[in-house]
Amino acid sequence: MLMSAVLDPSAFDAEDFNDLYRIQAEDFLQGIWRNGVLIVDSERKLQEELFKKAASLPIKGNRLRTLLTDLLKEKSKRVAVPSVSPSNVSSADLLDLTCHLKRDTETDGLIVGNENFKKLRFDPEHRHGIVPLSEYRDSDFEEERQKYSDGFGPIDTLSRSEVDEIIIRSVRFSKWLRFYDAYIGTGDNTSHFRKGIEYILSLWREHGFFVSQQGVGSVEIFTCPAEQIRDDETDSAKESKAERNQENYQKVVRELIEPLNEDFPWRIKLSVKDDPDGIFHARYLETQHAIIRIDHGFDLFKPNGEFRRNFFTLNMMESSHLRECRNLPDASV
Repeated sequence: MLMSAVLDPSAFDAEDFNDLYRIQAEDFLQGIWRNGVLIVDSERKLQEELFKKAASLPIKGNRLRTLLTDLLKEKSKRVAVPSVSPSNVSSADLLDLTCHLKRDTETDGLIVGNENFKKLRFDPEHRHGIVPLSEYRDSDFEEERQKYSDGFGPIDTLSRSEVDEIIIRSVRFSKWLRFYDAYIGTGDNTSHFRKGIEYILSLWREHGFFVSQQGVGSVEIFTCPAEQIRDDETDSAKESKAERNQENYQKVVRELIEPLNEDFPWRIKLSVKDDPDGIFHARYLETQHAIIRIDHGFDLFKPNGEFRRNFFTLNMMESSHLRECRNLPDASV
């Protein structure tokens, strides 16, 4: 779903900006807003230089200045990784830094200015995935970004490798995952939910950039009790529902949470939320950088191992809704 890019500050040298170049730059930045992340160094050398470049853009580039500045400030749109560059960086050092980041993170593209493109285009170590900002619209990077942004058909019509790639791109640079599915709390089909969640966690364990680091790997599953207990019900009805909810909760813990905790190195936490107004309906996979709406939930596989009919849709506008779901009161289970 997500495309990753390292942005070389030379791409925003003011002297390069004519109207066509500005359009290419806006397309790149808007594309990252839709379904991308910027790879930066944890020492903030690239960020600081890019902030300077944004401030130096001519008045005519005010919209571009705002796009770049807002993007650099948005935590969900950047991935900070350690670098090995010296503390005092020159423009040449910055190019080395961007190349280092691209190589070590296996980023989709390194976006550069015209002069640095000339330096790198014939370098066998760096030439793959180098995109001059002046030619961004026609680049392979933008073509692939559009493919992931436009969405896919049902996953049962895709190959296993294609679905793997969708998941990997969604989770690769995340340090935590959140699963939202109200139906899990019913205690039904726990083995089916387990297979779907195991599939996603296995891809994260294999391809996650940060998951091998100490203390990284938080996983939380949000769901609801099987039956909502209303204030206007009789005491006996409330007690009966509470007993069934407790039984279902224990079944989910026993058949889903405990096996997952045995199979993976991270703590898998179950959060059961009371939802009297029924806001907790759609199913989602949330990462630090992506929100994937999963139409039919995490029961992803048929008994024969093939995918069930399901749709994965990137839906970044749902963050406030998911926050509302997390803030629901904890159920008494």
